[in-house]
Amino acid sequence: MPPAVLIEQLVVGYGGPPAVAGLSLTADSGAVTALVGPNGAGKTTTVEVCLGLRSPDAGSVEVLGRPPGAARERVGAM
Repeated sequence: MPPAVLIEQLVVGYGGPPAVAGLSLTADSGAVTALVGPNGAGKTTTVEVCLGLRSPDAGSVEVLGRPPGAARERVGAM
């Protein structure tokens, strides 16, 4: 079974220093995974990329084996 989320070398910026700089993460299917960190660590930006709401500047993201946003009918977030 492919991982629920596969992120490799994700980079996202807003014009200054990157909000996410080279993040790699695998969230296994059937597991609970939490993003924890201080304010400004890039948690919300990472989730936005996974949901297809924001595009990465570099790196790759797959959600349920598909590009971000392609699995919207099977993904929920709040």
